[in-house]
Amino acid sequence: MEITRYEFEVLAFLEREGEFEFSLRVLSDTLQISGSKISGTIESLAQNGLIDLNNNILKISEKGLSALSPYRVKRAVILAAGFGSRMVPATLERPKPMVTVKGVRIIDTLLDALVSVGIEDIYDKTNNISSAMLVRDKLKNCYLCESDLYISNPGIIRKYQYCSNILGSYSLETDDWSFKMDKGYITEYKKGNTYCYNYYGISYWNSEDGDKLSHDFTEVFEKEDGKDYFWEFIPLVLKHDNYKVEIRQCRKTDIMEIDNFYELVLLDSSYKEMEK
Repeated sequence: MEITRYEFEVLAFLEREGEFEFSLRVLSDTLQISGSKISGTIESLAQNGLIDLNNNILKISEKGLSALSPYRVKRAVILAAGFGSRMVPATLERPKPMVTVKGVRIIDTLLDALVSVGIEDIYDKTNNISSAMLVRDKLKNCYLCESDLYISNPGIIRKYQYCSNILGSYSLETDDWSFKMDKGYITEYKKGNTYCYNYYGISYWNSEDGDKLSHDFTEVFEKEDGKDYFWEFIPLVLKHDNYKVEIRQCRKTDIMEIDNFYELVLLDSSYKEMEK
């Protein structure tokens, strides 16, 4: 059963929350959808038996869960980062994703978030197009994740996704990799920008776009300089017109990018001993 974007957002919310005491304001604020749209969507879902509404308590029905099933994320590919030279001496004996922060390996924060929503079909490869080519047949209904992100809010990994998207947090100005949004979709991916969204290395690709990635990776890879690209450059720059990728907004505190040893010490003071 095909559902609208609004229906998806409400159903996915109820699947996460379980029973919910209906509040139009809370749903509107949480889902960032107008109250009138929320009201009409709730009415439609109830009429079609996708939700149960009893004594002002909302709950997703078995029929609603079945309607969500086509949007279930099936797998994840984790793109392992390089040596991590800027995090020396912490990376002298282990790669960056294996560095611990307060006793937890960086990569484990991502693995735990994936497993907590039932995603256990997980692949790990290095972060370039050569390695992405090895898993190009696995990219449908799939998360593509960088492995050196410390996940402080596991809730950013969702069990269901409606369309292809990349995590981003709004910035007035940045000197890091970022993109803008035009008519609801990502545009202008580059390093350094203003009034933009910082790029975070967690993306989701639906079935249609997963097929496109497989084709476009192969086409670019076979060119003379094709092996020099990072994978995200293909859908966001070289083959941008083939895709409509949304920005899934997050807070800067949801993911901590640890770019250097100084930032690692700020998160975990036990590394101060290595500076001596």
